[in-house]
Amino acid sequence: MRCAHAGRLSIIFVAMVCFTIVFAGAVGGQTAKPPEAAPAGSPPASTKPAPPAQTTPPSVNVVTQAAVQAGVLRTASRINQVITFLVGKNKSSAYLFKPASQPDLSLFSVSLGIQEVTGQQRYASASFVPLANGVSAAVYDTVEYSDKSPAELEKSLFKNLKRNGTLGKDTIVLVAGPLTVFLMPAGSGSIVIKKEVVQ
Repeated sequence: MRCAHAGRLSIIFVAMVCFTIVFAGAVGGQTAKPPEAAPAGSPPASTKPAPPAQTTPPSVNVVTQAAVQAGVLRTASRINQVITFLVGKNKSSAYLFKPASQPDLSLFSVSLGIQEVTGQQRYASASFVPLANGVSAAVYDTVEYSDKSPAELEKSLFKNLKRNGTLGKDTIVLVAGPLTVFLMPAGSGSIVIKKEVVQ
């Protein structure tokens, strides 16, 4: 009787051990559901996407600021473009010709004194007018002195420009697209005038 009872206990014990092992194996063998595959080209799930690149807005030069304060709005973008091009990083001063009335519909003009980093002095003039089609037009001139003669400048500094005759007797006219260059004799050197119409 005792043996039979002990045998039944052994069978129950073995069954419980087997159940425990199987159950533990089932639980231990469970794995977390794998994350869904990210679309091609996506960053890894653990990596945060990079913030969008920030672009620095173009700076507004002082001439443009003065023009806007005077009510010149339609040509402000063109003013900023041309004046920034003419002055660059050089020191400059400006004399403004503000419209007396209807500033946003009138001609706006400015004269510039530009001192380059080399010490060379340059004069520039630019005028702006709004057009009926919503854009604005501009014309600018720069004037500077060179110690080289017009013939020397034509063969060296402006060798890639095409001669387009002369202005008067001695002033050489050179062209390159919308840009026109005038080389005027001045003593042993030259006065170099550059002119361009921008539309």
